[in-house]
Amino acid sequence: MNCKVVGSLTALVTLLGGCGDRGRAPAPVSASPPVSVEEDDASRETRYTIKSGDCRITWTVFRTEANLGVVRHRADCALGLAEQAPLIAKLLEKVGTFHTLMWGRLYPDGAREATMASRLAVAARRSEDWDVVKGRPKTGDVNAWARKTMEGARVYEELRRVFAARGLDIRLASVEKVLVQEAGKLRFFDELSAAGVGVADKVPFDCQTWFAVQPSSGR
Repeated sequence: MNCKVVGSLTALVTLLGGCGDRGRAPAPVSASPPVSVEEDDASRETRYTIKSGDCRITWTVFRTEANLGVVRHRADCALGLAEQAPLIAKLLEKVGTFHTLMWGRLYPDGAREATMASRLAVAARRSEDWDVVKGRPKTGDVNAWARKTMEGARVYEELRRVFAARGLDIRLASVEKVLVQEAGKLRFFDELSAAGVGVADKVPFDCQTWFAVQPSSGR
């Protein structure tokens, strides 16, 4: 991919048996997947991992003084963000209090889902402040533009709901290293096309992202 830099399930339900098994009790709902905890004393990190099928999400909690209160998100998952949300909720419950969620890239190499990346690209195409020919904001810094646009388009709405259920506010704190590409060259172009993005439109789709976390107002 030729790009340019311009600037974590409450239950899995399975229905077993055929329609003819009318006299049989329904199969029990499978338990919510557990969160495994791994302590790494050498690096002073604690890794919390949850898996559902071939979806794996890990939150790393740093125990060094410089990074206290910071959690790093890593996922290898083809589920959409809405389907990942219950898994992330389990991680949030297990990890507890922190002030920064280091999400990393919206669409890293090898990514199998593109919820936030797609929303960012579509928001740019619909924005009067984005030049789809030049692939940059018409005015101002691209990082600041991306942060503001992602907030306005609520590209992480599922995360906001997960955190709100725990009495927490989450918001975009910082965006860096925005990547721009012609939409037709992106693997999720079909989704973009359905939203009105053209093949040649140069749109942002990836960036380094950090979220700030704090107690909700009035809690």
